[in-house]
Parts: sequence; C-alpha cells; structure tokens
Amino acid sequence: MSSTLWTRLSAALMLGRRETRLLLLTAGVDSFGTGVYSATSMLFFTQVRHFSFAAVGVGISAGSICALLFSTRLGRLADRYGPRPTLIAVFVARAVGYTLYLLAQPYWAFLVLSCLVTTVDRASSPINQSLMGNLFGQKDRATILGTVFSVRNGAIVLGSLAATVPVMFNSPALYGVCVAVNAGTFLVAAAVLARMPAGTAKAETAPAAAGTTESAAVRSPLRSGPYLLITAVNAVLLLHNTLLTVVLPLWVTEHTEAPRWALTALLALNGVLAMSCQVPVNRRFSSYHAAGRASAFAGVAVLAACVAYAASGAAASALPALVLLVVAMLAHTAGECLHIASTPLSFSLAPPQARGRYLTFYNLGRVGQDLAGPVLLGSALLGSGAPVWWLVGAAVAVAGALPWLLLRGPEPVWDDRVEPGPKEPDRANR
Repeated sequence: MSSTLWTRLSAALMLGRRETRLLLLTAGVDSFGTGVYSATSMLFFTQVRHFSFAAVGVGISAGSICALLFSTRLGRLADRYGPRPTLIAVFVARAVGYTLYLLAQPYWAFLVLSCLVTTVDRASSPINQSLMGNLFGQKDRATILGTVFSVRNGAIVLGSLAATVPVMFNSPALYGVCVAVNAGTFLVAAAVLARMPAGTAKAETAPAAAGTTESAAVRSPLRSGPYLLITAVNAVLLLHNTLLTVVLPLWVTEHTEAPRWALTALLALNGVLAMSCQVPVNRRFSSYHAAGRASAFAGVAVLAACVAYAASGAAASALPALVLLVVAMLAHTAGECLHIASTPLSFSLAPPQARGRYLTFYNLGRVGQDLAGPVLLGSALLGSGAPVWWLVGAAVAVAGALPWLLLRGPEPVWDDRVEPGPKEPDRANR
C-alpha cells in the first residue's frame, strides 16, 4: 500500500527525473540557509557589528533599490549564456557576499555588500524559474514550480528551527556561524546544480552565442503592456506576504484578544497548508487562461482574509478572536497558493529567448513590495484598523481580477528558434 502510494507520488512529482531531484535538492539547501540567516541576521548586525536597527534598515532598503535597478541585467546574462551556468555563478556570488559580511567591519562596507548581495539574491529565483522553463513543458512546469515552492517552505522552517539554538544562547559567535552556514549552503547548491548535465534541457530555447543580439532585439518588457500589467499585479498580490511577516505578528499580539501562542500556531498552520496544497493547486491552474483565473481567485481570498482579520480585532474575547484568525489564515493561505499558481502568466507572456530578462523584470514586483510594503502597510493597518483592512483587501481583489479580465485573448505563440551557442560537454558522458 505504502509502496504503491510512493510510486504514484513519485510519478506525479516527476522524481524519477534526475533534473527534478537536483532542482529540489538545490532549493532545499539554498532555503535551509535562508531560514537560518533570516532568523539571526538582525541579531548579528545589531549585536556583533553594533549597527543600529535603523542603520540596518537603511542598508536593506539600499539593497532593495539596487536590486530594483540592476537585477534584470543578470536576467540578460541568463538569456545570453544559459540559465544553468548563470545560476551557478549567482550562487557563488551569494556565497562570497555573505562570507564578506563576516569581515565587513565599517558601515560603508555593509552598505556596499547589502547592495551586491540583495541584487544577486533577487535575481536567483527568476533565473531558477527560467531554468525550469527550459527543462519542463507547460503542465510539468506547474508541478515543478509547486514542488520547489513546497520544498523551499519546508527547508526555511527547518532552518528557522535550527536557528533557535544560537538565539536561545544569545551567542555572538553562533550568530556569525549562522552567517557562515548560509554562505556555505550556496556553495553546496552551486555544486549540486553543476552536476546537472547541460544536455538535459528540452531546448525550448538555447543560449545565444557570444555576440548574438537575438535576445537584445526582443521587445523590452517595459514596452509590453500585458507584462507590465502582470508585474504590477504581482506586486499588489504580494501584499499577502507583507501581511504575514510584518503586520500579523503585531496585529495578533497587540490588537486582538487572542492568546499570544496563537501567532505561532497560525504561522505553523500557514506553513503546513502551503506545503501540502501548493502542488495540486498549481496543477489545477497550469494553463495560461487558468492562471488568469487563479490570480482573480487569489485576490478574492486575500480580501476574505482581510475582512476576517479586521473582525478579529473587534472580537471581545479570546475564543471568537481565535476562530476569526483561523478563518482568516485559511483564506490567507488559499490566496498565497493561488497567487503562486498564477505564475504561468509570466512564462506565457515572455519570449523564450528573453525569458531570463522577462522573469527578472516580473520579480521586480517582489522587490518593490519588499521596499515599500512594510512601511506603507504596517503603519496604516496597525494605526487605523478595520477600514484600512477592508481597503487593502479590496485593492488586492481588484488587482487580482485584472489579468483574468484583460488577458482573455489567445495565449501568445512565440517563435523560439534561436541559433544555439557553443554546446557545453555533457558531464554524464565524461
């Protein structure tokens, strides 16, 4: 029975393919380091480097601005040289950058490194998606995107749990070890990815040869109305992430009657549901027009979550507040999963020979949200309560519906015939 179930699961998730296993291992290692670092980085910079909280915030914002300006250039490199070698280079650059955090004593060095590290960080995910686009067809792509997302969620949780040890001991030395562990995971990820034979790609598009202007001749995403639309919608839908990581902790603990333990229980519920539901949701909305519907449903789900969050603040006792928060988290997680399921729009609207550039441009919605979302939402929601919750929910619902309403024409058909560049030797045949 269990053997049959595993066989079916393995087939559904394409675990029999070597490239699937390598991508999942890469995602898991990368995200474990991210979980360790995210839980301890602020403590490292404030207690070991003795920077103020505000100074670290300025550095993070400066990094986000640099990513906004320069991360698409790394997408161009992925189009020119291929996403796999570019992603390996990005992993190595991230390892070097995070290692240098351990040596950067003056504040100006921290600022410079923050700009460099954040830029390659934000380019990593879309270049990884570009690689998946080359390796998998449309239906399989939805599955691998969902599986990678689930693995990333689980690995980040494990990394965060591992970080409880240095946090409990409040050890400056261990905070440094956490930074080093994060840097090391990127080297491991690069080594794992290097084991993927270059010849395994399905050749939806080939990297341009040196001097080829094919990718550069493709229309810029800035001149593509549909792509500008979905990038802006992506930024608005990503408000669900700001709500979860910035607003919810303070809302639950300071603005509701729910017990304080409710916060960790709600976050655990979100993590478990997201990991278990993402793959089937992605498979349900794998096509171009289905992804547009997923975007609309995501907006409605976030609206429902905002209404329930607002109501939880008005509940007079712990039990109704807790019930409303659980309802809100169920809707919130549904919106998160449906938003991820709308990702096929970013593939379908991108010319295959410029996919790296387009996907890094699409990811600018996340960068912009990281830069502006916490400042705008945190003060507004925590300061004004229910009316702003309703307004935010309505704005997300309207934005989510736009791709479904405005992109109802046929899916774009691209001419992806590109002159192949020099072929890398297949490691499997060495």
